[in-house]
Amino acid sequence: MIRKILAGKNDEAQKRLDTLFDSLGSNIRISWYPSAGNDYRDVLELHPKRIKRHGIEEAPNLFIHTDYNPNYVKLDGIAHEDKWTKVEIEKKYELKLTRHIDYSVNPEFVDSPRYALREPTIYLLDLLITSDELGKIRQPLIYFMFENINFFDEVILKNNIKIPYIVKVREGCGMGGNKKSISIAYAFLSVLNTRYLLIDDEEHTDFEIVNHLKRKHGLMPTDYKLQVLDSISSWSGFGVKIFSVTYENDNLTDNRFKEILKYIRESKDFCTNMPVTVRAIILGGK
Repeated sequence: MIRKILAGKNDEAQKRLDTLFDSLGSNIRISWYPSAGNDYRDVLELHPKRIKRHGIEEAPNLFIHTDYNPNYVKLDGIAHEDKWTKVEIEKKYELKLTRHIDYSVNPEFVDSPRYALREPTIYLLDLLITSDELGKIRQPLIYFMFENINFFDEVILKNNIKIPYIVKVREGCGMGGNKKSISIAYAFLSVLNTRYLLIDDEEHTDFEIVNHLKRKHGLMPTDYKLQVLDSISSWSGFGVKIFSVTYENDNLTDNRFKEILKYIRESKDFCTNMPVTVRAIILGGK
């Protein structure tokens, strides 16, 4: 459980962290947004007042973002503002890990490792989002200043953390800071108990990394099917598909996984007969 691996760096941070986890109870539903930068639109799209539009049955109650480059992330004051949405960071608390992890920023995985922080750096943010549609939203969010694959390997898989929601939008593999795509995580959805994906159609999956992680953590993921629930026409300039995930009893072979990846890449016109349910709002500095 994620609560067991985090602590506050001081008494104030610990008190706030305890309050957060006490409010969540035992049913922690994590949404993870890798390479999030200053984009907090996931908080809006997965808000309890909006999820029914997308065909999602239950909202997450804990948002986690990752990004390795502090130049891409504003962690004080106003993180974003446009005519529809304003994102303010009201309070920031620094956290630490209670278990050892091998923190690293692999130069084969990212374009600018020189900008990465030298040690694991984690913040609990109290966000105030003012939306023209949803009003004022106060939302805690945990921001890990980590490279995505290192976080996935050393934090999520090593500690068996479940991730019911994955958001992947414009992760930056095209001259945006990344060399290796976090689409590798799609191979492990059954391990993560993932129920929903909110993703663009880009994937550059490195099967060597996938198979290395399977061996390292002794994992044998099972097959799954994706069902299209809805779409968002423009999120940071990308079309985003919303899928539900259902699992099969068979193992997920490389060939079957390639079929799933092809479907993700090519299902651009999957909702031509569906009503437009979400007004496009460009939220974030990505």
